[in-house]
Amino acid sequence: MDSEARCLMVAGLTFFSGLILGIGMGVLLAPQSGSRTRRHLRSMMEDMGERAGEWVDDAKETMNDMVDRGKNLGRHS
Repeated sequence: MDSEARCLMVAGLTFFSGLILGIGMGVLLAPQSGSRTRRHLRSMMEDMGERAGEWVDDAKETMNDMVDRGKNLGRHS
């Protein structure tokens, strides 16, 4: 993996970590009952788990495409 791709991945992970932390703090500090907040957090975590799975699948597909391109470049050189 080249330096540019690594920087982009780190920036993306940092952004999404901050986003998740901000949302979590907002929910925890919101004026709601405890049971309602727990239900909301559970729902958010399930949604984030699904999204994370999608991101992992997308990343795997992208990496496989990059590997295939690299193999093709090696054959045509």
